[in-house]
Amino acid sequence: MKVLFGVCSWGLGHAVRDLPLLKRIIRRGYEVTVVGKGRSLDFIKKELGEKCIYCEIPDYLPPYSEKSFSVAKFVGRFPIYLREIAREHKKIKKLVESNGYQRIVSDSRFGIYYPGIPSYLIFHQLRFIAPGRVRIFERCTEGFNYLSLDNFNKILVPDLKQEDLCLSGDLSHNLHYFKESKVEYLGLLCDLKKMDMPEDIDYFISISGPEPQRTILEQKILPQLPLLKGKIVVALGKPEEEKEIFYHGARIYSYLDRKTQQEIMNRSRLIISRPGYTTLMELAILGKKALLIPTPGQTEQTYLASYHMRKGNFYSVSQEKLDLARDVVEAERYPGLKVNNIQPEDAEEKFMQVVFGG
Repeated sequence: MKVLFGVCSWGLGHAVRDLPLLKRIIRRGYEVTVVGKGRSLDFIKKELGEKCIYCEIPDYLPPYSEKSFSVAKFVGRFPIYLREIAREHKKIKKLVESNGYQRIVSDSRFGIYYPGIPSYLIFHQLRFIAPGRVRIFERCTEGFNYLSLDNFNKILVPDLKQEDLCLSGDLSHNLHYFKESKVEYLGLLCDLKKMDMPEDIDYFISISGPEPQRTILEQKILPQLPLLKGKIVVALGKPEEEKEIFYHGARIYSYLDRKTQQEIMNRSRLIISRPGYTTLMELAILGKKALLIPTPGQTEQTYLASYHMRKGNFYSVSQEKLDLARDVVEAERYPGLKVNNIQPEDAEEKFMQVVFGG
């Protein structure tokens, strides 16, 4: 079977959560073509090498790319957003007609589908949430998603269905328009495993996300490293580079492969990172405490940080007000996410059953 798999380029999180699914598809013996762009595609290439075919097709600018979000700006960009999706679909149509795929999987790319071929969307943001929780706006965005996603056989949400255990909150629960038969809650997707090892790293700092905010956070954090006491490891989220340096006593990597990142996160006492959804799944599986720093303008991260702080899971602080020495002390008081008896392998197995019939 030939499988087309689209990966969103809005930071590395989408590529990271897709990695275990791609590995499962490859182990099944299917031929996989990965569509992506930029650092996300670079990451997949480094992890899977010649096991896949790669095709570079750009997606679109995130709807929350502005530093200061407003409903008016969001709505004003919609026509551009729709044109970009249509342009993406046109390229995908040519690719499908040239190669004859039997399954299509897309992570957060609305234009990667083809009529008549089973197409599935991995997506955890079935409604967009604006600052201040403008309810009519949220209902409208859920309605837009509902209509737009009708091109897909199913929406695969990488979260737990139970509202008291879920990670995404109102992003993918308490829905008004989506029929239950259309949405499949997979569980938590994570290729990291919890390991029994001493926590001999005090702080692991993961700097990630789309530019320019990734670089802005790097420039904000690095000068503050001397204020932290203990052993510090930093990952810059730049898979196109291979550098390792020491800076004010901290070991800094441009990029960590998944095996190394698994070891370092297991050894870390506190994780400092963006509250990207993939990161939250990793923190839950590993049972780690964290200090969360939302990307300015990304209302999804702002909501997730606020949601988990309100539930008493993690402490969060805005990028502008970040004071590492002060904020790590506060973050230590929060217990992290507890998801006992949740196995990522179950989510992978459910994905295979839904998409490939077992």
